[in-house]
Amino acid sequence: MSGTNLESQFKALRVGYHLERFPSLATRLDRLRRVKAMLSEHEAAWCEALSQDFGYRSADQSSFADITTTIKAANHALKNLKFWMKAERRTPDLSLRMSGAKTYVESFPKGVVGIVSPWNFPINLALSPLISVLAAGNRAFIKPSEITPATSALLEKLIAQYFAGDEVSVACGDVDVAQAFVKLPFDHIIYTGGETVAKYIMRDAAENLVPLTLELGGKSPVIVSSSADLKLTAKRIAFGKYFNAGQICIAPDYLLIAKERLDAFLIELKTAVENADSSQGSADSVSIVNDRHRQRLEDLVAEGEGKGCKVVRFSGLNQSAYQLTVVIDPSNDAAINTGEIFGPVLLIKTIGDLSEQISYINRSSHPLVIYYFGSSEAEFRRVACETSSGGLVKNDVIFQYANDDLPFGGVGGSGMGKYRGEYGFKEFSNSRAIYKSGFMDVSGFVTPPYSDVFRMVNKLMRKI
Repeated sequence: MSGTNLESQFKALRVGYHLERFPSLATRLDRLRRVKAMLSEHEAAWCEALSQDFGYRSADQSSFADITTTIKAANHALKNLKFWMKAERRTPDLSLRMSGAKTYVESFPKGVVGIVSPWNFPINLALSPLISVLAAGNRAFIKPSEITPATSALLEKLIAQYFAGDEVSVACGDVDVAQAFVKLPFDHIIYTGGETVAKYIMRDAAENLVPLTLELGGKSPVIVSSSADLKLTAKRIAFGKYFNAGQICIAPDYLLIAKERLDAFLIELKTAVENADSSQGSADSVSIVNDRHRQRLEDLVAEGEGKGCKVVRFSGLNQSAYQLTVVIDPSNDAAINTGEIFGPVLLIKTIGDLSEQISYINRSSHPLVIYYFGSSEAEFRRVACETSSGGLVKNDVIFQYANDDLPFGGVGGSGMGKYRGEYGFKEFSNSRAIYKSGFMDVSGFVTPPYSDVFRMVNKLMRKI
């Protein structure tokens, strides 16, 4: 796709916004229903495209992870949008209130929002932001990942069927297209992906002072408390590392556990993997997306093993994909310690003391989510108050994303801004302060010459 085409698509969206700067509730609901219809009416085609892009991806998992979760988000918006759009009354200052003034906040569309979506959940992570963008009354321009070309092509085709070119548009293409895309003068950009690319986007967006929402993932830790149920912990960790082959921004990345509990945990993890293998089988697994990512995982493990750390390999749900691999206490200079793993490899650090676990987490960039396993509410509260992350979960992994009424996003190195549900509606809205003057002329009171009454009231206002 040429830059000229990008600019013409963007211009059409901009014109559409100017012709309808505040879409009605009915219009917004209609657009959300069209997103739902686009998903449900072509579910088989979506699942086929996803499997083609991944080499293999279970239709059932695609249906749940990409289709159902997105429809749920649309349903949540459809149910609540009327309330989100209501102006919020505020209380004027006392002196202004006595004059009859009124204040409130109303949410207005920002304009044209760019969505740069990733490959790991290429439908949900393109359309879930779209739901928030449309609910807020904006126009949307989507740049899907070139790593999942079949899904991206289908997205482009179906968006054109269900939406006018001045409502929603899609730009498929490689890195050059992505670079030109983020240089467009959007009113907001949401990007889901890696930290390195995010820095380039921030520099490009700065040229037009475009506000950003960045969902960057990062290394999400798992704290295994002395009170943790190891069987439950192992089962949940195995799920987190096998679901979508661990190619999830909120997947557990590394685990902190006391050295004396490590062997018992590994036994439970082996059992959890074997149970999952026997009950699900390879027919319901997911492949590593391509050879480059598979090689990246193998290199991470090989480096750790070459430097003398312990590596444990388990059987996997799909032997053609990648078996679950555990890397234990690699040297500090090993690459697996720093970058996001993003696959079925689990890093374990034998740190058991909670204070040391918290200190270790805080030495790195703020993660997208912290997982705590244990029964102590006091410990869990300590983790909440002494760390920083986009989310915090007790005794589970990943399912926080299933809650449409929770904000989703990171902090610091794991991102900025929050979306989903009402948080997404507000993220892509201009929260406009509105003031209506009352029946009294307040300005006359604060205009020279100043009286003793003015001085008295001025002092009194400081105490209100």
